[in-house]
Amino acid sequence: MIAASIAALLASAAPAAALFEFESRFGVPRLVAPAAADKAKAAKQARGQLAKRKHKQLVKEAGKKDVEKLPPGPLHLIISIRKQQMTLYAGGQPVAHSAVSTGVPGHPTPQGVFSVLEKQIYHESNLYSSAPMPYMQRITWSGVAMHQGIVPGRPASHGCIRLPAAFAKRLWGITKVGARVIIAQDDVSLTEISSQRLFTALPQVIGAAPAEALPAKVRFADNTGLTDTPLKGSIDANSAEEARIENAIDQAVQAGLAEIEADRAIEPKTQHPFEKTVLAVAPKDAMLKPGPISVFVSRKLGKLFVRKGFAEVFDAPVTIARPEETLGTHVFTALEARGDGTMRWNVASLSTEQVVKKGKYQMTYTARGEKLRKELAAPAHQVTPPGDPNAALERITIPQDVLVRITELMTPGATLIISDLGQSFETGKGTDFIVLTR
Repeated sequence: MIAASIAALLASAAPAAALFEFESRFGVPRLVAPAAADKAKAAKQARGQLAKRKHKQLVKEAGKKDVEKLPPGPLHLIISIRKQQMTLYAGGQPVAHSAVSTGVPGHPTPQGVFSVLEKQIYHESNLYSSAPMPYMQRITWSGVAMHQGIVPGRPASHGCIRLPAAFAKRLWGITKVGARVIIAQDDVSLTEISSQRLFTALPQVIGAAPAEALPAKVRFADNTGLTDTPLKGSIDANSAEEARIENAIDQAVQAGLAEIEADRAIEPKTQHPFEKTVLAVAPKDAMLKPGPISVFVSRKLGKLFVRKGFAEVFDAPVTIARPEETLGTHVFTALEARGDGTMRWNVASLSTEQVVKKGKYQMTYTARGEKLRKELAAPAHQVTPPGDPNAALERITIPQDVLVRITELMTPGATLIISDLGQSFETGKGTDFIVLTR
């Protein structure tokens, strides 16, 4: 009797079970009716086809535009949260402005030092219902990007930086991966700075010997290392002339090294950490990624870190005078190299803001006491001014061997970041240094 009842129950359940199938949603299997599953699948396919059409259309439109000519030099994208504005700099000169829309209080846009990590001409959000993000330029792998969107003249996004359609398209055609992005409450200006404590490039010429007469084994600025292969365009001198040139070079190198040692013997404790020295270039590391280097000095960690092509190169301890005092956060950028090996630099200085009172949701009411909606009360912050970038440079002493390694890698576009903070958790594989000031 019991067996018959179980058999009847299974028989009646089988047709019902056939009406359902498993669908994985957000990684959790669930039973859905075939009609609903087919509808969801069709909707997903339709979205995919629409995304492909939009991507193809944007690529076609981007191909029609001529390359915009800008002043030579690295790019900076400066975003002001308070002004809801972006300023584009090229070679240290402002070349464009645009309104933007940043994150609302519940989803604020992070502030600090970033760079463009990835570009996609058409992207759909992985976090917010596949929302379209044309001309997307990612600045963190956790989901913050610049992209085309609605710009109502106030914060309105979930943390991204929305751009007007025309400017988003223009900017996407100008920037490259690695372009520096700085986000702050107020507008941050870029100013030129001259300091003997900023890095230099290796000189093109040693002593008085003309550059075209130097044999390849003493190359300096191209960082290609030591070799006996003649440089392209070099003179075909006889052996006596070659010996004379090599002897002159050796004398210049030895004289330079002797001068350095003499300075060390006289003032071993006050040696200038950024002094210019005559150095031979070490062989190029084949594992180094292409692109300019970034150097980050952290007062919090008491260390210097170097990255190149979004990859770690090395780190080393540094000495910071009066370590209990703040340095501020400063971003120095090498704009161009001069013939004598010096660099032209500019700097952007940012305030640091720490939360002293967390924001909380509050209910608003009508006159009759009826609840309207929840609103997030903005958190309170303590603001630390950026300070003087020259004063920050004066307090940092870099070991001579570390300075030599950095100098060998110096090129226009290189960055030196000095901060009281450590590098953010956002800094990692496939990023430059990311420093969160708020």
